[in-house]
Amino acid sequence: MSNNKTIKMLSSIFIGLGLCLILTLSLLIYFLPKKVQYVESIIVDAPVYKVYDAVRYQEQLMEWSAWPKETKSTCEVQNEDGSIGAQTIYMNLKGKKFGYQEVIGLTKNEKVSFYLKSFVAPFEDDVRMTFYFHEVSENQTEVQLFFDETLKKPQFLIAYFGGIIKWVHSMHLKDLNYLKAYVESK
Repeated sequence: MSNNKTIKMLSSIFIGLGLCLILTLSLLIYFLPKKVQYVESIIVDAPVYKVYDAVRYQEQLMEWSAWPKETKSTCEVQNEDGSIGAQTIYMNLKGKKFGYQEVIGLTKNEKVSFYLKSFVAPFEDDVRMTFYFHEVSENQTEVQLFFDETLKKPQFLIAYFGGIIKWVHSMHLKDLNYLKAYVESK
């Protein structure tokens, strides 16, 4: 085979592969869901008011949450802790802010809602999380964590293929178990 034919054949192969890659990415962007939602729950052997306060008060939440350790961050609470508008600011080890979570809704002993914002994740559009509390008995509370994230297209492919969506979900499962251990030890 001559060099000219080899070059033409290789060019055709690379163009075909490039078109397949573009088509595959386009289909993924179109068909992969932009919304990530799930509900997880756990039973905590403690009265509902103790569990509610452990989530509502950001100072307490940072004692049991897996996020500071896993993200190698420090946290500080701004605004009035335990009320709407309280924010937990996440900072890296150099003290640079990289995100926050803000309490946006409270219903006494029933629900705590958060808005979460990352300054470094290019694929997040809107992230919200709500903890629901249901008194099972005087000393037992069911906690449901509802997570709702809207992703930006096409950047959201990073979240899917980088394993970030699975990692975040696993962190929420850890958080529920750490909340249970924290409240039951108090």
